[in-house]
Amino acid sequence: MRVLFLGMQGQFTRIVLERLLAASVEVCGLLLSGPVLRPLLPAPSPNADPLALPLLDSFVEPHALHLAWGVGILAFESGPLSAPALADLLRTLSPDVACVACFDRIIPARLLALPHHGFLNVHPSLLPHFRGPQPLFWQLRQGVNPVGVTAHWMDAGLDTGDIAAQRTVALADGISGVEADALCAAAGGDLLAGVLAQLAAGGAQRHPQPEGGSYQPSPAEKDFSLDRGWDVRRAFNFMRGTAEWGMPYRVTSDNRTWLLSAALGWEPAETSGEGVESQGGLLRLPLAGGWLLCR
Repeated sequence: MRVLFLGMQGQFTRIVLERLLAASVEVCGLLLSGPVLRPLLPAPSPNADPLALPLLDSFVEPHALHLAWGVGILAFESGPLSAPALADLLRTLSPDVACVACFDRIIPARLLALPHHGFLNVHPSLLPHFRGPQPLFWQLRQGVNPVGVTAHWMDAGLDTGDIAAQRTVALADGISGVEADALCAAAGGDLLAGVLAQLAAGGAQRHPQPEGGSYQPSPAEKDFSLDRGWDVRRAFNFMRGTAEWGMPYRVTSDNRTWLLSAALGWEPAETSGEGVESQGGLLRLPLAGGWLLCR
């Protein structure tokens, strides 16, 4: 199976691609979201396309582009998805199927129809629940554990296509969002590799999504607020799992509004009392089932 891989320059895309390459999937091209359709080259050469974009940045952690360069996969920036030149590029690469991991634009129907087997997407939730751009955030906010990952066929809707495979991912207490994202990406890459193997053997499954489900947009400032009725463990894991957003966590207690910056721990207690205990910028916040220790 010749696979065209679509994504962005972040760890979710990179890890999914790593898992496909580790499973010996033939990736014929990498397409990263970007404003101008052009090849992405590791270094300029005398005969290089003058429109090519050489990327010579130093990096601490490799992303999908560096993986592609390392194994000789052609890499491109997408440009507008409606441009005829992009459709021509897909025809030239001639993938049997396209795989998507964290792509920030809606793919038009005429592109979805180009690969013989269509497009597969990795989505970090158990669809049809938590459709939308930041599903891990909303699962952490609602206290869902284990979280989920779905490999699904793409259609014209937003995360509404037929399900190919699903898996749950258990999260440890206090896990960071970066760590949780990496676990979901690894599980998603393995799901994709399995679906591609089934597809090559003629047996890939397609199950329509159940009725219902939910869609959540990108979180706003108000979505970082805490509810005094939350279980303390839920509040702790939500704060730890979303800390990299850099947003304050607003909570009202004792007729005061507190802005929390970090969760340091939690203590179970049958009755945690009503008042916030504050000393030197450190707080013990009473929630259902215990005390939240925070800054």
